[in-house]
Amino acid sequence: MSIAFVGLITTYANIRHLGWDMASKLPLEFRLSRLTVNSLRNLCDAHNVQRASNLLKEDLVRFVQVNFDKRTLEDFCTAQEDIYFVENMAKAIKWSASRKIVEINPKSDYTMVEGVFTLRRSDGYEVYNIRFVNETTDDVATSCECVDSRERGYFCSHQMAVLVRCLANGLFTLDQWTGPMTPEGEDLILANVFRKKRK
Repeated sequence: MSIAFVGLITTYANIRHLGWDMASKLPLEFRLSRLTVNSLRNLCDAHNVQRASNLLKEDLVRFVQVNFDKRTLEDFCTAQEDIYFVENMAKAIKWSASRKIVEINPKSDYTMVEGVFTLRRSDGYEVYNIRFVNETTDDVATSCECVDSRERGYFCSHQMAVLVRCLANGLFTLDQWTGPMTPEGEDLILANVFRKKRK
């Protein structure tokens, strides 16, 4: 991992509490660095930009910055981030229904939520501690130990599953949640969590 990339992670760590809608405020290089190599190569292929297929991640990030204008890259990052959020929210909704997967500390409340996400895999268990801290009415600081959250700065599927469980349990409402959210993610929750409860 290069010194520049470590610097980007540090920059992200300083502003990560700003939430999903603040992704556009992150440095463009950091936003590009958290995308997959395939998605960056697909961007090049879609625009007939040659010589991207053999580049490794760091070189590919620099390559797209040289070969695309800033607006195109920002729009691409936003689209990829929205896709990530919706795909992971769909998984999170399914996971949140199982108390074996998502466990909320009974002492949790609107100001502090502590949860544990546990998923059985073929090679063992995936276990992450999740925390939401709401010290003000304007912002929620979120954390998870997974790579997507810790290094890439995403509001990961593990955090989403804890969020959905909190909403389903009435710990707080969707209107009270000031952390990361997209309109599509909100629609998924409304259609799949609260509609089921009303039946």
